[in-house]
Amino acid sequence: MDTKASDTSGRDSPHYQDLLKTRALESLASTKTYVWRTTAAAIGLAVLVMAMAVLALVSCLYQVAPSLRLPELTDMRAGTAAAFLLATCSLLLSCVGSAGLRRPFRIVAQGLALVLLLFVSTALMYGALGGIDWLDRVLADLPPEIDWRAFGGLHPMAAIGFLLCSLTLLLLDRRDRREHYLAEYLAIALIFFSAIPLLGYFYRVTAMTQMIYSTSIPVLSALAFLLFGMALLMARPRHRLMAIITRHAPGGQMLRRSLPQMLFLLIVLHWLADWGARQGFYDRSILPPMLTLIDSVLVLFIFWRAGGKVDHEYGARLQSAAELAEATALLIAVSDNTNDPIFVKDRQGRLIFANPATLRRLALSWEQAKGRGSRDLFPRREDADRIDVDDIRIMNGGVSETLEQTIQLPNEIVTFQTTKAPWFGQQGQVMGVIGIATDISERKRAEDSLRRRELELERTIAQRTALLRELTNHLETIREEEKRAIARELHDNMGASLTALSMHLESVYKVLPATEQWQNRQDQMRTLLNSLVATTRRIQTELRPNMLDLFGLKAAIAEQLEDFSQRTEIVCKSSLPDEDVAVDHKIEIAVYRMLQEILNNVSKHAQATQVEVILDIDEDRLALTVRDNGVGMSQERFENTTTHGLRGLNERATYLGGKVGFTAAEGKGTTVKIELPLTMLAETPGPL
Repeated sequence: MDTKASDTSGRDSPHYQDLLKTRALESLASTKTYVWRTTAAAIGLAVLVMAMAVLALVSCLYQVAPSLRLPELTDMRAGTAAAFLLATCSLLLSCVGSAGLRRPFRIVAQGLALVLLLFVSTALMYGALGGIDWLDRVLADLPPEIDWRAFGGLHPMAAIGFLLCSLTLLLLDRRDRREHYLAEYLAIALIFFSAIPLLGYFYRVTAMTQMIYSTSIPVLSALAFLLFGMALLMARPRHRLMAIITRHAPGGQMLRRSLPQMLFLLIVLHWLADWGARQGFYDRSILPPMLTLIDSVLVLFIFWRAGGKVDHEYGARLQSAAELAEATALLIAVSDNTNDPIFVKDRQGRLIFANPATLRRLALSWEQAKGRGSRDLFPRREDADRIDVDDIRIMNGGVSETLEQTIQLPNEIVTFQTTKAPWFGQQGQVMGVIGIATDISERKRAEDSLRRRELELERTIAQRTALLRELTNHLETIREEEKRAIARELHDNMGASLTALSMHLESVYKVLPATEQWQNRQDQMRTLLNSLVATTRRIQTELRPNMLDLFGLKAAIAEQLEDFSQRTEIVCKSSLPDEDVAVDHKIEIAVYRMLQEILNNVSKHAQATQVEVILDIDEDRLALTVRDNGVGMSQERFENTTTHGLRGLNERATYLGGKVGFTAAEGKGTTVKIELPLTMLAETPGPL
């Protein structure tokens, strides 16, 4: 793979050249701003001249100026006003044609310029010959309310000005082989030509306002020629002379800043010098050397100040260029020596910057990758489309994002963690997207391996837990069978023996002397024997409640509560279902044992005076709630896994697929709620 172009750095790097091109584009954008403003100013001046011509034309034709107290409007002849209307319309169409729809508007603009040239030629002939017979006959047939003859007889200076205007409009976009535009020089000539009578009015010099003619050119006409000449010059800001002013360069900046100041100061100072001579403050003979001195000082000051600004800006640009070169070299060194791909794309998704790491991943040189889109860079189309969708979302949203992308590259499949951000220009517009990617393939493989091991460990734990639960169930079953066997032995052997002993003792009681001593012994033996029988029955019931086997869970709970109340003197209340519903034998045993464990805890730790038991059974769930009014328990006590009673409750409920919930507060009692799913329903047994 040829990567010579991507391995260069510094000023010779193509990336550095691209950055310079970017700066040139930004400078071009600033130049476009000045161009647009200059064209807009030309259109504005043309519209102003058009408005002046319309007012003058209306004033001449309908004589409305005296009523408006604007006598200056009557100075401009109707022919002059009509010529200005033709000239401004041609210029406006030419400006519109240069901006958008070119050919139709330019053709109409050129046609109006030719009409203006013919109009000026006809007016000159009309004034020079003292009238034209066929034109007089045409004017005589027009309505008498309007003085149509006012359109004839242009002032010679106005005629010369309109000749310059028409020629400038006709040659506006014509250039010679050396890229010179004759229209610019004609426009400048028109400006200087119109400035002569204006200066004559300004300095009250009749010879300048009349030139070689017997009457003066109207001041409004001279002003309109000056404004129109400026509009002609600014209508094409990209032409040779105007480009010097509109260009974003030191010369253009100096002209834009210094030229208006110099012209304004020159006019003001010259007028003040002339006014002083007319007022007699000094002799007029010293006026030329005084003006020479003033002009010299003013020009020296203006150009010295402009030169200082240019030097300052030039030094700032040199410093900025040095800082830019240093920063660019640093950025290039960082981008060229990192293993993380760094890239920049434009709004169309084309690659305009890529560091060597990116090019190595793409297996392309910079010449091969530059300007190409995602579909040209990545083998799989779905990868390219996904990347383009992400880029468009980031550019539209205007915020950066960090994405994880798995991409098929020419040599491998790689997972990248990519941070993308929109690329903003100087004006705040989104120009593209910038991205930096980190290869996380090894980390992803490690994460996938760890995830697989976690799944295997969870599966092993689940299997071992299931085995332990099966073992616990087996042990619980064996324990219940052992309890049943012990209870049977107690009932069959111990109970029979105690019954036989009681019968034998009754025979012995008859042969004992009827003394008080033997009577007391007889009562003690009977009491001891009854206590032994009651203890045997209680142990038998706790080991295997006969009530549970014979009458079901409701009866067993009721018997258990009654026995608990007798033993502990704690008031027991119960809420049991009205109907007899039999559940699976394992669930009955589990519920009975869990209630037994809860009541034992209440008697040992709760210091309660009342216990309430609620049993609720629906189609698929059994709920047992035990509530006391004791001292309560803390949350740490519930979370203590070393407590065998609480752990036994959780283990029994978990094995059956249920859960145990505790609710308690210090001094407010404890509530234990057990919920078990009913996986097996049995028929309700009949009464025995």
